[in-house]
Amino acid sequence: MERRTERRALLAEGLRKSGLVRRDELSEQERFYYGIGTSRFLEPLDQLDAPLLIARLRRSGLDASLLVFVAGRYAELNGKPAAGLAAAEKTKAALLQDAGVVLNVPVETLCTNDLWYSEQYWTDVDCFRGVPGIIDGRRSGRKFSEVFRSFEPCLQNAVPPELACALGDFQAPGLYRLFEVAEASCLMKCRSIQAKAGPVSEEQYDCFIRGFMGIVQLSQPLDFRSCPGCAKPLAPYIGKEGEQRIFVGDGKEEIGVKVGKLAQRASGQPVFYDGLMNPFVRTAILAVEAAAAQGSAPVSLGTRKAFDGAAVLDFFGKAGTDKLQRYASAVVECLWAYLVQPMQKRMAENGSTEVAA
Repeated sequence: MERRTERRALLAEGLRKSGLVRRDELSEQERFYYGIGTSRFLEPLDQLDAPLLIARLRRSGLDASLLVFVAGRYAELNGKPAAGLAAAEKTKAALLQDAGVVLNVPVETLCTNDLWYSEQYWTDVDCFRGVPGIIDGRRSGRKFSEVFRSFEPCLQNAVPPELACALGDFQAPGLYRLFEVAEASCLMKCRSIQAKAGPVSEEQYDCFIRGFMGIVQLSQPLDFRSCPGCAKPLAPYIGKEGEQRIFVGDGKEEIGVKVGKLAQRASGQPVFYDGLMNPFVRTAILAVEAAAAQGSAPVSLGTRKAFDGAAVLDFFGKAGTDKLQRYASAVVECLWAYLVQPMQKRMAENGSTEVAA
């Protein structure tokens, strides 16, 4: 009991100091997974939130590890063609592995086929398909039977015929929640995963997963295209045109321009709006946590020294966000020195580049 209490205290300290966590329901879990989609545009910097969280937990004394499940093929349920998705998954997996090296975090990656060709995965799909509310009764999109026919013969053979038949008449997009929950269950059984980390907007999956696995909900940045009364989150791991995002492939000058515009737009906005974080504040947290992961904290924010993300959150919570421009240059320098430039160097060494899927 004493050991468990100590581990829980270390876990709580690591989660709190990261400044990245909006909500957690953990006791002593150390093996985390992060389900992530592929991006049809460029690769947002925000998706490094999970590796940064694990880096913080490890510095707190926990032997935490991260498995990133790159679920690009799930887009087939939404009508996306299969061509190119496998290559996009490999690109995303390589990026997260590079991030692990830069941030001193052990990152393992799996791609969709690693689960979809697994007997256990389809056993879990079959197990959960009768749970009330897990299948969305939407009426748009292709039926699963059509998607199934587009699968390669080997994958068709991996799906039990009676299950393929049972799911056939459902609209494929409505099965996304079922497939996500089965994913978590399969990873728990086959990879000894103990907890899921993901953005707050994944509560639609988390409400089923927390019945058998710990949950960490990471803060999500607000999309400035939100309309009054309807706050829209940015998906950390998917970049779309029109969003104000910083990408892994950006140069320092470009980052400076983007952070400056972000500071201007975010000034005067609350630190949290309807559960979503001010994007400038979240960017500053990423920068400081990256510096801390490489033993280079504290970072100066005006007259304040920030050793971790929690200090950043506390600082802007007390000082307000009226004049964020005064902190922009410090955030840019930190992002470039401890996150973007090291990532680009690592990717260049591996012969990889940031590309659109």
